[in-house]
Amino acid sequence: MYTINLIAIPFVLLLAWAKGRGVFSWAVMAYLFGFWTFVPLFMVRVKPIQIYEIPKPIKQFVASHVFRRDLKAVMYPKDLQK
Repeated sequence: MYTINLIAIPFVLLLAWAKGRGVFSWAVMAYLFGFWTFVPLFMVRVKPIQIYEIPKPIKQFVASHVFRRDLKAVMYPKDLQK
């Protein structure tokens, strides 16, 4: 292996990470093929970012907890208008 392959690894990893791909496999490919790894890396699609959704029971629990906390601060009906 040449040292140019070792120089290529960080650049390939950065681009693979930006495209949402597995960095370990691309690091191995960069070690073996050097800067030629950019050719297939530019051909692959960018994986969309998956947004994690909070489960409904957890949302309900948090909403009820916040409601109870706010309800404890109410002493008079005028406090509800704030």
